[in-house]
Amino acid sequence: MIDLKDYLAPGFSHEFKLTVTSEEAVGNFSPKLDQLLATSACVKAFIRAAIEATDQYLPEGYITVGQSIEIFHEVPSYIGTTVNFKAAIRDIDRNKINYDLLAWDHMGTVATGKHTRALVVWALLMDGARERAYLQDQGL
Repeated sequence: MIDLKDYLAPGFSHEFKLTVTSEEAVGNFSPKLDQLLATSACVKAFIRAAIEATDQYLPEGYITVGQSIEIFHEVPSYIGTTVNFKAAIRDIDRNKINYDLLAWDHMGTVATGKHTRALVVWALLMDGARERAYLQDQGL
């Protein structure tokens, strides 16, 4: 396994803007909230920001995979609102990368959180996934 600190450092970050559409709306789960940004869409956006902050710097054959995410979705965002999402590396512990998460709009903070991703060898990850699928198909 490689030493992540040779490739990444605390402070590496990525941010992007997302204009809320019906695709990101809570209406996918609750029709009464169909005009508001879903917490699940925030999770998806934070994961995207973390991957974009990290994976481009890794050597060939390595990727990161999510291990945990915790967010606090503080205020609603209406369809048409532009929300900024940012993931910043807080620290690195062996093969684990810990991120601080922040989402904001023109009024202030929308969501905050923490995320952990692990460094893996892509080929080994896929071998393990195929083996699990095979065992399921075999009824094991």
